[in-house]
Amino acid sequence: MQTVTAPGGAEVFTAPAVSGKRLFVATDSGLDCYILSGGRLHLSWHRSRGGTSPVVAGGLLYAYNGSLNVYAPSTGKLLASFNTGGSAHWSSPIVTDGRVAVPEGNANDHRTTGVLDIFRLP
Repeated sequence: MQTVTAPGGAEVFTAPAVSGKRLFVATDSGLDCYILSGGRLHLSWHRSRGGTSPVVAGGLLYAYNGSLNVYAPSTGKLLASFNTGGSAHWSSPIVTDGRVAVPEGNANDHRTTGVLDIFRLP
């Protein structure tokens, strides 16, 4: 039905997130929000900070790229950014009960130990 370009024209290795009529797609090159209108997807906003699979929870959009970035889903406005101590290869935020968890590191390192950062939302 329709082909859209991924953020930065990069390959999409992550799962998109859907909230209502909004579709969020992330790559290493950016984060895009599309709105479904008239049976077609239309680009609503783009941010140059990419990330892993985006997550929509509690009315907020989360994307992780070594920092946990929190956006307003309707505008793409960056509301908060939390630094972590590591990279974010193939890791996505987990949001539950007013907390957000993100693992540090790269699954390809095959480590048996690691760090899990947990942030509490106000």
